Amino acid sequence: MANGEVVRLPTTVLLQTSDVWKSADTQADVLSSNNSATTVIPLVEERLEVGKRTVATGTVRLNKTVQEYTEALDESLSVRTFDVERIVINQPVDAPPPVRQEGNTTIYSLVEERLVLTKELVLKEEIRIVQRDTERHDTQVVTLHREHMTVERVPGRTIWSATDRAKSRRSS
Repeated sequence: MANGEVVRLPTTVLLQTSDVWKSADTQADVLSSNNSATTVIPLVEERLEVGKRTVATGTVRLNKTVQEYTEALDESLSVRTFDVERIVINQPVDAPPPVRQEGNTTIYSLVEERLVLTKELVLKEEIRIVQRDTERHDTQVVTLHREHMTVERVPGRTIWSATDRAKSRRSS
């Protein structure tokens, strides 16, 4: 102390309740019952409590738009057609001719039996089917969709506002 006096406090004086030290009056009562010559000095302690909380600092707004556009589609298309040709032959044959292929032509033979003094097989006609492959261009208009998205930031309150600072000072 300023006058040179030494202050000694027994450790039993420093009693603690939940968060705050007991008041100087309570400590003085304890001291007077133990040792009346002891001087009581109230102790003050400040404590800092740190916590975390989630604070929205703003939001994000997404706007999606759909754009329609047309596009011409020009593709080559293969077209297959068949020409049917009938050719009369009327020739006798020993056995029915098989189906045969000559280039891109498939030949199917038709036979008939005729009553003669003898029985003979006569090739009556052939049916020829000619295959032709051609190409042509076909243009079609097709409607397509394309999506676009814009992102817009909408500001909110700051992380540590003046109101938060005032609340912090009042709670200390």
